[in-house]
Amino acid sequence: MRRSRNAVLLGAAAAVALVLGATGGRAQQPATTVDEAGWQGVLGVRAPVSTAQRYIVLLKPPSLAAQVRAAGGGASEKEMRAWSAAAVAQQDQFLARLAAVGARIAPEYRYTRVVNGFSARLDPTSLALLDADREVVGIYPVRIAYPAQAAESGGVLPSAVADLEIAGLDGSGVTVALLDTGVDPSQPYLRGRVLFGVDVIDPGSGGIAQPHPTIPGRPERHATELAGIIAGTEGPDGLHGIAPGASILPIRVGGWQPNAEGGYSVYSRTDQILAGLEAAVDPNDDGDAHDAARIALIGMVEPYAAFADGPLERGVAGAADLDVLTVVPAGNDGGAGPAYGSIAGPGAAETALTVAAADGRLAAPTVRVFVRAGLRVLYEDDVPLGGAPSETVTADVVLVDRRTASRGISALFSDDGVSAVAGRTVLLPRAALSEDTIEEATSAGALAVLVDGPLPAGAFSLDVPASVPVVGLDAGVVAEMRAMLAAGVPVTVSIGDVEVATRERGGSIAAFSSRGLVFDGSLKPNLAAPGVSVPTSEPGRSDDGDVRFGTISGTSAAAAVTAGVAAVLAQGRPAIGARGLHGLLVGSAQRADLDPTASGAGLVDLRAAVQQEVVAEPSVLSFGVAGGEGAGGAERVLRIMNVSTRPLAVSVGTAAIAPKGVEISVDPQRVRIRPGRSDEIVVRADTSDLSPVAGAATGDLVLRIGDSPEVHVPWAVAVPADVDLVTRLALKPTGTRISDATPAALSFVAGAVTAAPDPQVRAVELLEVELWRRGTRLGLLARRRELLPGRYTFGLTGRGVTGARLPRGLYAIRLVAYPGDGTRKQSDTIDYRVR
Repeated sequence: MRRSRNAVLLGAAAAVALVLGATGGRAQQPATTVDEAGWQGVLGVRAPVSTAQRYIVLLKPPSLAAQVRAAGGGASEKEMRAWSAAAVAQQDQFLARLAAVGARIAPEYRYTRVVNGFSARLDPTSLALLDADREVVGIYPVRIAYPAQAAESGGVLPSAVADLEIAGLDGSGVTVALLDTGVDPSQPYLRGRVLFGVDVIDPGSGGIAQPHPTIPGRPERHATELAGIIAGTEGPDGLHGIAPGASILPIRVGGWQPNAEGGYSVYSRTDQILAGLEAAVDPNDDGDAHDAARIALIGMVEPYAAFADGPLERGVAGAADLDVLTVVPAGNDGGAGPAYGSIAGPGAAETALTVAAADGRLAAPTVRVFVRAGLRVLYEDDVPLGGAPSETVTADVVLVDRRTASRGISALFSDDGVSAVAGRTVLLPRAALSEDTIEEATSAGALAVLVDGPLPAGAFSLDVPASVPVVGLDAGVVAEMRAMLAAGVPVTVSIGDVEVATRERGGSIAAFSSRGLVFDGSLKPNLAAPGVSVPTSEPGRSDDGDVRFGTISGTSAAAAVTAGVAAVLAQGRPAIGARGLHGLLVGSAQRADLDPTASGAGLVDLRAAVQQEVVAEPSVLSFGVAGGEGAGGAERVLRIMNVSTRPLAVSVGTAAIAPKGVEISVDPQRVRIRPGRSDEIVVRADTSDLSPVAGAATGDLVLRIGDSPEVHVPWAVAVPADVDLVTRLALKPTGTRISDATPAALSFVAGAVTAAPDPQVRAVELLEVELWRRGTRLGLLARRRELLPGRYTFGLTGRGVTGARLPRGLYAIRLVAYPGDGTRKQSDTIDYRVR
């Protein structure tokens, strides 16, 4: 979802409370509570969801994927089952050992296939024990993930995915695991394409879309829409998916779940998505991954979570080791978000195929909107149309708050059955905006729907009556309207005839699509695909019984297009593994006049991918931070594989235009590779003359192979902003004496969101809280990972690193922050007196 500039700063700086608890004989450790307020986008701010004290714990013993990788990439069914059983047994022993020393751990999800670990709610005692245990790799906070969708449609079903077909190839024999909400298998457009799936949230449903628990008529939509993009068949006017012969394995990792307001919202959690990846690589849960899906599409993302080495990112790498290509959206925080760090998780994973949304439309509808309060004109301008009205509308405005909208259509009627919105214009708050609330307002008789904040052109569903416009207005105008209505002044809105605004060119990156780099300085996204007004199926049927269709926008739609392309490519190139598919798709992408931090290698090109003869691994070269290695330079090894049936002479060079201040050299510049073999070249980036202006330097390596099309390998050098990662330390007592019941509150700001020249999100990969006295380090009080910019609070109880009471006196607390991009660690210190 897109968000406003203010929402970016608020969302990126979401407050997280960390409260130190004390237990006898143990080091004091913070019990983390994270109350995610969600993120603002086209479909609104999500209701708050609590992930209090939820963690993912990764362990050192090898997972199934690690065992397969160590064995050279192949294993028998017997070996895989033995390795999976061994991982389970090791976890059992680990949990028993921790329980014997006082840890209370009840795993909610256990992972042994793509990673080795588990997720659980952890109290301070258990957290302390785990943090100090030799078998623990890391403890990571569970985050909320949302559908990466910006729903919109026009009055017809446009062909937004042209030129992505190959005669004789339709994805037959390829299974795409869809990690998202449940799918509606009764949709005729999907008939015969949906397998019996897995429900991670409520086991046993088979991955079927679930209705809202309390409001009829609000089904889970998102996965049905993505499934139609991939494998739909026999739609209206010949509409079909990218890979109509592929099979969809629905894995329900998200959907209607309780929120912190006592209601329900559609979301997922990172521990649930990780469990979904486990199911994608071993659908029948027998420990053998030979039945793994060929492609895994994750339709939900963690906003602003571009950590490259977290649990989900490691899980994506594990899936690749088991020969599963994972396709993920880049995120929908682009246009109003920062230019560095707005990539959503798990899109930062090196092995993930991270997809941006391209906007290929040549025209977009607009309408003239006139807002009047009494005799005063509040607003008059052309705005993008969110619907497709056939006539002009003039009507008084009525407010509908989020609480009313969340109760469904019944809340729009009085007890005697009179609609409160019939014949009027409904003004919805951004937080209440969804396809369901739009449809419910129009079904209750609203003539028009206004939204607090701008909307892209397109309607929310083809079921919205053709006479009902849906438009977004500037937040300042909406605030004036609310003020007038509160003062008893009637507000009237007039919406004029539709005009079609012609775009200068197609093929641009959608404004909402998130930009790279990621937090470790790597280049993402990998490529772009159509992601605006993509035609697809909707769950259920309309009031008159017709099958429902619509179009959606978002990077999840673009990722679904790419997953379909990958399925067709996998059918056409069956000998190519997951990493090879990744390289074929990136290396063959259409180069365009686009920013690589927005589009990666360019626009996906199926025909070129099918014909490509070499694969580069990695498909994108990231040199890290400028000056971060050696004297102004960095080296990377590029492996070139010949996937053709003939020997190839490959020359390696750079694109004609390279950024100022970066000199790229390769050695050797020419290699000859036999069929099925590979060779390596060393690529060096000299950044000694690169300007220190924050941002990124990007370019392309070019692999030239005789009469075959060129293969491009994008590269990037990161230039992160120089910011303080730990600031505004403050220590305040909560009682007359520091104790377990009345700790001293240590607050600070971790990370930063920078401004000009390009906004950047600088996160903290690892934070250590140290206890010092008289210049001597006494030990570590706490260690936390993946801190997004925001204010954090620790409670200091007067206990030391062993959990014993500290003698009275003056101490110091030192916070040490490590960024994920290899730049310098930073620290700050504050005095701490124990009385």
